[in-house]
Amino acid sequence: MNSDFSIAVHCVAYLAQKQNQRVTSEDISQSVSVHPVRLRKILSVLRKENIITSKEGAKGGFSLNAKPEHITLDKIYKITSEETLVPKCPDSNENCLIGKHLSDILIRVFHHAEEHFLNYLKGVTIQDIIDEINQSESHSED
Repeated sequence: MNSDFSIAVHCVAYLAQKQNQRVTSEDISQSVSVHPVRLRKILSVLRKENIITSKEGAKGGFSLNAKPEHITLDKIYKITSEETLVPKCPDSNENCLIGKHLSDILIRVFHHAEEHFLNYLKGVTIQDIIDEINQSESHSED
């Protein structure tokens, strides 16, 4: 899996923390600590998929397009990382019994694994992430 997924989750969770506010890409970039160009690419994908909205201009910025409890991680995974779990198999010897079939079998296995993973992510929302962060933060203050 690539890091686009975790960056996108970070962006959406950050915007969830700043509900009812417009947040600039600079603000998000400081929180995520990634190059602004890469961040804007991910924000663009999130906007295109209607997870976030943006407004141009001096009072512009980004905000969530839905409540955090309605944004599930499978949606973010699908737009940032789908099929990244599937292994890249090298060309094998077609005269070898294993080499002839292994790539197709592994691809099928990982597609099934990804289906199970997506089903799990459907049960995890951005609000769940926020709640867990807040819980961790309250425990660290003890």
